[in-house]
Amino acid sequence: MNGMQPEIGRLNAPAKPGGLGAAIFVALFGLPFAAFGLCALFFGISKIAGGSYKDGGMIALFGLIFSSVGFLFVAGSIWGWKKLNRDAAMQARFPDRPWMLRRDWAEGKIKPTATAPIAAYLVWSFMVLAASIPAICEIPKAFEERDPGILLVLIFPVVAGGLWIYTFVQWRARHRFGDCFFEPAQTPTPLGGVLEGTILTGKSIKLEHDLYLKLSCIRRSVSGCGKERHVTETPLWEDEKIYRADVALPEPEPGHSGIPVHFKLPANQPECFSHGEESVFWRLEAKTKMRGIGFHVAFDVPVFKIAGAAIEPDDSDPTTPLQAPMEDVRRDGHSRIRVSDGPGGREFYFPPARNVGTCISVTIFALAFSGIAVLTYEKHAPILFPIAFGCFGLLLTFFTLNAWLKSSRVTINSSGLDATNHWLFLRRSQHFDIGDIERFDLSIGTTSGNRAFWNIKLIKRVGDVTLANDIADRAEAAWLVQQMTKALNRLENQGQVFTVR
Repeated sequence: MNGMQPEIGRLNAPAKPGGLGAAIFVALFGLPFAAFGLCALFFGISKIAGGSYKDGGMIALFGLIFSSVGFLFVAGSIWGWKKLNRDAAMQARFPDRPWMLRRDWAEGKIKPTATAPIAAYLVWSFMVLAASIPAICEIPKAFEERDPGILLVLIFPVVAGGLWIYTFVQWRARHRFGDCFFEPAQTPTPLGGVLEGTILTGKSIKLEHDLYLKLSCIRRSVSGCGKERHVTETPLWEDEKIYRADVALPEPEPGHSGIPVHFKLPANQPECFSHGEESVFWRLEAKTKMRGIGFHVAFDVPVFKIAGAAIEPDDSDPTTPLQAPMEDVRRDGHSRIRVSDGPGGREFYFPPARNVGTCISVTIFALAFSGIAVLTYEKHAPILFPIAFGCFGLLLTFFTLNAWLKSSRVTINSSGLDATNHWLFLRRSQHFDIGDIERFDLSIGTTSGNRAFWNIKLIKRVGDVTLANDIADRAEAAWLVQQMTKALNRLENQGQVFTVR
């Protein structure tokens, strides 16, 4: 991102103690479920005792589910009320240290994100399956009556099966890698400083493939409500390191592995904050392919603007001996981008449709919106609908044609740099003298979910120009920047780390 980010808040807005009214409302909402469920449960048990096993079992099962949901609402209201008051007390105690509100941050032993107990997934899967048992029992009768609509209930056992599979994967990962934590060297890490520490695994890990480490600053926003609720995550900044598969990870203690972490943080990005429907968080990820279950863990790390923090220059990176050379990373990635030496100099060719998956996705969306625009027009829907869908369809059609047809070629020689873009028979060329060039750099271009695509920019003495866009792999984009810099004989340090603007 270019320029400084605005000051938009801290980790949380000041919490107000209390919340008793909301807790009582949620508890009262859950009590009818609990009461109805208990009545149904006892009624079902009485029918079972009277010999009506099938009907009694169904009623008792429904009663158990309803009462469980009701008691969960009551327990959740009590837990939420206590947490709200506890957070308010902590904020009053640490008004200028919001990272103290999270216990794992305060203790300096950060837990992975999105780690729900495995038992919770099992409980939900059995509840989903139990809720669909009565309808499943009616499937043979529905076949006799030729009523295929009853087959819709099969979505419930499918969901339950998916939860079982996910539970098994999580259990296997927990069994293979143990409990993982990230221990930062300091809490919090100041913007402009260095995120340093160690990812500790519960069991020893021997790498089979390259290990990818990524640090991201992500803005999350929530729009809509209910079924229309939509969460958008946009990367603002990223950095990535790749450790070679042949390195032996340190062992801080027997039977455990340690993954060293060292990332230089920019000073012009926002700190962690959460307010209303908008938040910013910094996420550290580590993943590698392995036989069976792969290793993948993520942590939300505390990054804040600290007044008076001593920012020491990051002259050395202790993880450099572990990192794979950029040439090896790019060769293993089977890139379609071609780099060659021609009569005109060093050439970098970015072919069209180099990200086939993205091209297909954009094409599908363009066809869908265009088709909806035509359909709404033919069905005489209000004119606003075909106009709106048609505009989106035209915009997506432009992106589709650009993704499938645009190619770029960058040629560097002693006279300067030539950049040429092709769209079928259309061509646009630019020439830049060596004296006007300061450096090459990376920037985040388009995003898909929380995945970023990278642009290569030519930074001139006045302004900048995008030479190539939508490079899917950051390591390859950094390698290309390095090769372009070498071609201009402007590379001052072979181990230079290029910043993301």
